[in-house]
Amino acid sequence: MQKHMQIGRARAAGRAGACLIAAFILAAAPPFETGIKAVYGAESSVIETLNVTVKTTFGEQEEIPEPEIQVTGTGCTQGDIQFGTDYDKWKPGKAVKVDITVYADSGKVFPVSLNRSKCKVSGAEFVSAKALDDTTLQVRINYRPVTVLGNTDKAGWSSSKRRAIWKEVPNAPGYSVVLYGNDKVVKRLTVEDATSVSLAEYMEDVDKTYYYEVKAIPITADQKKYLKEGEFVTSTEQELDWEDWNEDTGSSGNSGPGGGTGDGGAIKGNNYVLPDGRTETNTWKKISNQWYYFDQNGNMARGWQYVNGFWYYMDGNGIMQTGWINPSGDSWFYLNPNGDMLTGWFQPNPSEWYYMDASGYMQRGWIQVNDKQYYMGQDGRMQIGWIQVDGVWYYLNSDGSKAVNTVVDGRTLGPNGEEIR
Repeated sequence: MQKHMQIGRARAAGRAGACLIAAFILAAAPPFETGIKAVYGAESSVIETLNVTVKTTFGEQEEIPEPEIQVTGTGCTQGDIQFGTDYDKWKPGKAVKVDITVYADSGKVFPVSLNRSKCKVSGAEFVSAKALDDTTLQVRINYRPVTVLGNTDKAGWSSSKRRAIWKEVPNAPGYSVVLYGNDKVVKRLTVEDATSVSLAEYMEDVDKTYYYEVKAIPITADQKKYLKEGEFVTSTEQELDWEDWNEDTGSSGNSGPGGGTGDGGAIKGNNYVLPDGRTETNTWKKISNQWYYFDQNGNMARGWQYVNGFWYYMDGNGIMQTGWINPSGDSWFYLNPNGDMLTGWFQPNPSEWYYMDASGYMQRGWIQVNDKQYYMGQDGRMQIGWIQVDGVWYYLNSDGSKAVNTVVDGRTLGPNGEEIR
């Protein structure tokens, strides 16, 4: 009996202990739950997203306006804005580094950094968003200034009367030229990296009065993001009489050869001789659909010839060449349909761009044009996308220019465009 009473008291004690433990757990539960809520509350105080909006309005011609920059996000306030380039050195399309300071409101904090999906930038390019301390964030972006192209202040003609020449417009990558004959459109052309163009092949009617209009324009889709075209400027008028016509078709002047001889002369030996026995000098002659040039001594020219400000190449038979040529076997040049040597950018086929320097040489490897760097392959074609040069990776934008100080496909590019690993 005594043994059974002891067992009963032990069981009762056990039940009492269990109740005490249960009571302790219940008593501890509210503070424990409160602690969880406190942790979640601390997480909610972190500023996880931002929006940066860069608004630009095109101003007057040749004006480069400053952008309006606004940072929005919950629990933060926009601070100072610092531009990495002095305003007087801004150029349309050339990236300007911008640092924006953002302050967290009371009770809010910033994470160590935000990526581009958390710090969304419109109107500029995201570079980085890094915390300077718990309550201060520095957002860095690249902004490309914009402008409306100006107008040329001079549009006239060369001495040959059939090459249009105008004064350069600052920052203009190209020009739209419209030729008129007796106030009707004859031809529309786009000219890149040049301030003149031969119109000889379109000015075929000696009885018409010709003039042209020219305006500065962006060429590529990328250029159209930061450049707007200028306004048309009308050239002086050009009238041709028969003397001008014969002079222009018999001698290229600045426009290159055009038309035919029709003077009854013929090649005799190394000269061009007229029916009266006179030898022609300093003149172009078209014979059997081939062009020849006879120099100041009346001799048929061969090799490179500099005629009225333009370079031409005549082969060993004296025939003027056009298209691609490689006289020395290691240097390529391109000659326009009129025979004059081309310089600057040109596009012989869709999606194929080449660059010829001021001496006409086709460029290979790295080149710099208008403060931008490009990479031309061994065949001379401009490259785009990812390329590896001397073991280093670079990225070339859709317009061929080298990307710098940015992130592409998750890969960071440094100030010289090299991939940083």
